[in-house]
Amino acid sequence: MENLNTDVEMHYAELIVKVGKVTFGEESRKRMTNSSLKRIENSNIIQAICALLNSGGGVIKAEIDDETYSYQCHGLGQDLETSFQKLLPSARCVTSRVPRARPKLKLHPQKALNRYIQEEEDMKMSALEFFERDKLIYKEKLNFTESTHVEFKRFTTKKVVPRVKEMLPHYVSAFANTQGGYLIFGVDDKSKEVFGCRSEKVNPELLKKEIENCIEKLPTFHFCCEKPKVKFTTKILNVYHKDVLFGYVCVVQVEPFCCIVFAEAPDSWIMRDNSVTRLTAEQWVVMMLDIQSGKEGSESLSREGGRKETIQFKPESLCKKLFSDHKELEELMKTQMCPCSQGIVIFSRSWADDVGLSKEQNVLCDALLIAINSPLVLYTVLIEPNWIEGYEYARNTARRLKQKLQSVSGYTGKMCIIPRVIHLASRQCRPGEVLVHYPQSYRLSNVDEMENLLQAFVVISLCSRSLLSDQLGCEFFSLLVEEQSKLLSKSLQETRELFIHCLPGTRKTALAMKIMEEVKNLFHCKPKEILYVCESVTLRDIVIQKTTFHAVTQKTFMQGEFPKIKHIVMDETENFCSKYGDWYLKARRITHPEVKVVGSEDLHHGILWIFLDPFQVHHADDNGLPPPSAQFPRKTITDGIHCALEIANVMKEEMKMIKANPPSSMSLDTLALFQEASYEEAMFAQALPGVFETKTNLTIEQIANYVVERCHSLFQCGYRTKDVAILCKRVEDTGRYKLALSTAIKDHGATEVLFSHAIDVGGNHIILDSIQQFSGLERNIVFGISSDCSQSEKFHKLCFASRAIKHLYLLYEKRATF
Repeated sequence: MENLNTDVEMHYAELIVKVGKVTFGEESRKRMTNSSLKRIENSNIIQAICALLNSGGGVIKAEIDDETYSYQCHGLGQDLETSFQKLLPSARCVTSRVPRARPKLKLHPQKALNRYIQEEEDMKMSALEFFERDKLIYKEKLNFTESTHVEFKRFTTKKVVPRVKEMLPHYVSAFANTQGGYLIFGVDDKSKEVFGCRSEKVNPELLKKEIENCIEKLPTFHFCCEKPKVKFTTKILNVYHKDVLFGYVCVVQVEPFCCIVFAEAPDSWIMRDNSVTRLTAEQWVVMMLDIQSGKEGSESLSREGGRKETIQFKPESLCKKLFSDHKELEELMKTQMCPCSQGIVIFSRSWADDVGLSKEQNVLCDALLIAINSPLVLYTVLIEPNWIEGYEYARNTARRLKQKLQSVSGYTGKMCIIPRVIHLASRQCRPGEVLVHYPQSYRLSNVDEMENLLQAFVVISLCSRSLLSDQLGCEFFSLLVEEQSKLLSKSLQETRELFIHCLPGTRKTALAMKIMEEVKNLFHCKPKEILYVCESVTLRDIVIQKTTFHAVTQKTFMQGEFPKIKHIVMDETENFCSKYGDWYLKARRITHPEVKVVGSEDLHHGILWIFLDPFQVHHADDNGLPPPSAQFPRKTITDGIHCALEIANVMKEEMKMIKANPPSSMSLDTLALFQEASYEEAMFAQALPGVFETKTNLTIEQIANYVVERCHSLFQCGYRTKDVAILCKRVEDTGRYKLALSTAIKDHGATEVLFSHAIDVGGNHIILDSIQQFSGLERNIVFGISSDCSQSEKFHKLCFASRAIKHLYLLYEKRATF
């Protein structure tokens, strides 16, 4: 490809490859006398297509001399189309054979670069006009060619009906799985001439009936609830020769299908009832995608939400901040959305920064429109309207975002992102900006297409560092906890007593609370028959707020009687101590009594599940736990790392250090639980990008200023006070840091911020408390403050990290050393 290069002058947010002069059109390419040039042109285009496919897609720019050339009338040329078919054997549909596959070509006559570009939609409209005709003339030449939506077939056999039935499944499924199309029998695909089938060789009504029966038998698979049939219309057009009926042309108009149409049942088999059985299309899809065909839960609710006739602005917290600081921005964006009425606009302080490009100070924000009946549009709102590099910034950002959607998310649909540069003072695009145009097929045509694109968008968002990434990440981690609890609950029936060792970052408390729900559902018991025991008063109160279960601290548990309790889940047992008595023995006596319950024939054996983090055990010599060698049956949770990759790495390194230099109280069994390779595998499988920073040798004033400045920056990006927790290593330090933070807030002229204790973790205020009081809890952003550095510092570093989800900032006062 040394002779090919990119074009930087065109305004498309695409990679654009120039292939030079090319002759297009079937007849024109047939007349080419220079066969070597013909091969070179073909090769250049194929090389350009390969390069673009391997680089996230793009545009091929070709020059043509023939100003009379029309893509609609002349096509590309059979040799080019054959090469495209060989290169792109499954571009139209993964379930059936492909009649035609077209790359995106921009054809520019050398003397008229801005000439109107022919689109495939033109040919689709021409096919519709053809479909609506009443009669045809023998050997008349059509004014459109084959395309993604049009296929010609000539009757060249005496067995008309069998031949039609043979071809129908492939082409009907192909058209139905894309954007619909027209299968036309009786037109020559090379000359575009009408021949039809002689009237004496075919019965029109019989042919229509056979086509109807054939299409209705095609296998389908539905993701939707409505489950409609394949929609099609068959029309027989009379062909006249010298005003005498000569024969017929048959046209099958296929509408786009909501889900999947197969040409035939997959050639896949399974053993069932000791015999080899062929899988149906539905069974095959269920096995391949590991889904349930009748799912009507969260996805159907999502679809209903997506059908609302409105444009939504997201993330809400960032939009609220932007619209509050810039009163005219909301109205400006609503004006830009017209005439779109159904979709979503996703704001970011800098989409460039989110996709790995440089952030620009001249950009107030970027907003990506994803809406029905519209291509994707990236709006860049400038602070300085005269910034000459604004459009280049927007174009580069749009191009990188498109590449990410394709390469990272694997999105395979037609998609473009059009850059627009606007300014608060103007309701229009900047003067001199060239508006780019794409074919109609690059618009999102329905809710399904929009939702498919949004799913791909979620993937790239999760892989970036942004507010949206953090919000989606928290939901993602919650789903992982839900999944982990369901897997763990499978052991409830046969394992009534279990020690669950959860490594840092596995969200032990959230898992324990989910397990109580599973116990209630499995054993059909009342919530007050299930007891939750923890060490922290704060955590106890939070469990009472969030659930209907009975919750007490270890101290209360040892002092009270619980005659109605059948099942016990114990959390934070790494913090327990035996000064109040043998809590483990008491719990076993309640859940595994030695005498029969009145009215029961059998001894009651309830659930006693004990959750602990073996790497954060306090009071190792006096915590009341059985020795590690006696903690059986036991299950270790190591594969659910529910925090940012950078934070997980902090915990990994700390556990690695502990394992290399273990305290005397830590057993070999405990140390063996941490396997670096498996922990890393879990990290990279589930952890998402985040932030970790460490600052040392700071004064208390410097720490306060750092926290205030960092929070101000985060709040500008849409983060909320409810996302932040400031945790001190010691309880007695919280008072002096609250005073220092209040002073720093005043010095920065910021709005007064209210601080709350850990008990208010579900509220809207910044949490300022000790690390002990925040035990078992998490927040998206954690500032960990340590006023000294003792031998146990590594345990507190582990504690700080295990309480953060996406952002962790560790700050040490001057007297702290490493």
